[in-house]
Formats: sequence, C-alpha cells, structure tokens
Amino acid sequence: MYDEKQLVSRVTTWVLACAEYARQNVEQIQDIKQKSGEYDLVTNLDTTIEAKIEAQIHKHYPDALIIGEEAPKQHLTTAQGLTFFVDPIDGTLNLVKKRDCFAIMIGVYDGERPICGAIMDVMKNQLYWGGPNIGVYCNDTPVTPPEDSLLKDGLVGVSWRQFLGNRFNEIKIAQKSAGIRVMGSAGLEFIEIMNGKHIAYLATLNPWDFAAGQILAESLGLKVVKTDGNRLNRFKTNHIIAATPTAYQQIRRLQHF
Repeated sequence: MYDEKQLVSRVTTWVLACAEYARQNVEQIQDIKQKSGEYDLVTNLDTTIEAKIEAQIHKHYPDALIIGEEAPKQHLTTAQGLTFFVDPIDGTLNLVKKRDCFAIMIGVYDGERPICGAIMDVMKNQLYWGGPNIGVYCNDTPVTPPEDSLLKDGLVGVSWRQFLGNRFNEIKIAQKSAGIRVMGSAGLEFIEIMNGKHIAYLATLNPWDFAAGQILAESLGLKVVKTDGNRLNRFKTNHIIAATPTAYQQIRRLQHF
C-alpha cells in the first residue's frame, strides 16, 4: 500500500527539483541526437532528468511500472498497481532551438484509476498539478474549470504535421474556430486548455505525452478522448481530441469517419 497524499507530494517535489536542474543547465545542452527523424530529438538533459525521476520512483515505489519517453519501450495492454508515465522534456525541439517552451511531465495511475498528474512549465516556473480527488492547482493557486464556450469563440492548438496532413479535417475545424496555434509541447497545450486560453487541442501523442495532461484536464471536466470518441489507450500512440465539452461535440460533427 501507499499513501496517496505522500505520493502526490513526492511527484511534485521531483518535478520541481528537475525543473530547477533544467534551468541551471539550459545553456549547457550537449549530445543532441536524432530519434525517428531530423526534428525528433533527445539531449543529455532529457536522459539525465528521466534518470533522476526513475531513481526516485525505484527508491520509493520499487514495484511500480515506469513508462518513460527515453526508456526502453514495453509492449503492454494493461497494468496492475502503480504506473508512472514520465516525459523528462516535453518539447525538446523547443528546448534546442529556443531554450524555452518545454515542460516536464509525470502522470500516475493505479491500475485503471488516475491518481495525479504534474506538468511543469520549466522556464515560467509554473507547476500544474493535481488529480480527481484533490483538484488542480497552478503552484499553490486552485485552477477553476474553463468556460464551456463555442468552437467559434476559441483558439485550437494543433500539431503542425497533423494539421497539414488534414487527416481528421483539422483545416475545416480551424476554419470554424477563432484560429489555430502551434506550441510544440503537448504539456503546454494542455495548460492552455486548462486555463481557458485554448478551447481544444488536436494531436497524435504517445502515452507519456498525454498521461499527465489527461488526468489534469479530466479533473477539470474537460474531454480527452480519441478522435473517434473512444477512450484513450494509455499504452499506445493515440490520435486525440482534448477540448471543452461543447467544442468537443462541435469538432466531432466536423469530422468524418
């Protein structure tokens, strides 16, 4: 057994410590490597931060499963007990090119039950954390659910490659919205929706990209599902819609399957 309150405290402490480390070393990025392509990058900062987080998980929760972006990939369909989804640097291309607009994320589940999520906007020093049993906070300030506005009144965050491919009618959705924005970081996109600055987010994401954001967004009453309306598979890549309830319904009507 574990103490849920203590677990949340530990997760936030780990993320804050890693963010401080990232800020101290943001100008000393080394060993930039390509993964799946020219713009899919990993740096020494990614691997070091993931190692720091994994070490803490192993220390305090030795039986827990860890699914991390830079860890060896595991082929899973279900999980028993604690599972930590870790993205040490979400937005590595932004880190390399801008030294800004990147996040650190941890999402925690106990079997199928969401426990807590944490998204750290590193350079703004803002930690969004919480879960279904405790609410959502930005640092120490409660985050209130965003207004449930119409699609035409809100901005839509997108993945630029997915938008240009228009696989899920993203262009039509954009035309019906107030406009589109591309942030290059799933964690920061989730923050924009939670703050009511964006009304929806359309992207193709891996489990470590969406786990923390899904927990936090759903805790605020937002929809986070596959583009076909089904629940996300936490162990596979998913085409997702994250949106306010009204915008979600409008987006679904604009898509064709």
